[in-house]
Amino acid sequence: MTRKKEVLPDFVLCIGDDRSDEDMFEVIMSAKDDGSLSPVAEVFACTVGQKPSKAKYYLEDTTEILRMFENLADASEQTSKTVSFSPQQQVINQGHGLSPILTTHASSLLE
Repeated sequence: MTRKKEVLPDFVLCIGDDRSDEDMFEVIMSAKDDGSLSPVAEVFACTVGQKPSKAKYYLEDTTEILRMFENLADASEQTSKTVSFSPQQQVINQGHGLSPILTTHASSLLE
């Protein structure tokens, strides 16, 4: 009997606005190195509001968070029709998502 191959997550989005979330940001940012995530995983840790944080990105407020989720949902829906890009990559390509190359203020990409 063959064992089912384990599928590791390839996209992680963490959003938090409290000191207690800093531990989550630290753990999730190191998860690729410890084998908990796919080696090609996209990891986005976002704090709410611009402030010192272990998160690499920030969103100003809940309005920006909702806009980001709407854009991710739209990209996912479009991607289900065409399989050439992952939903995350499609959002980034359209300029409506989080891109580590472009900015650390995630909301500037959501417009």
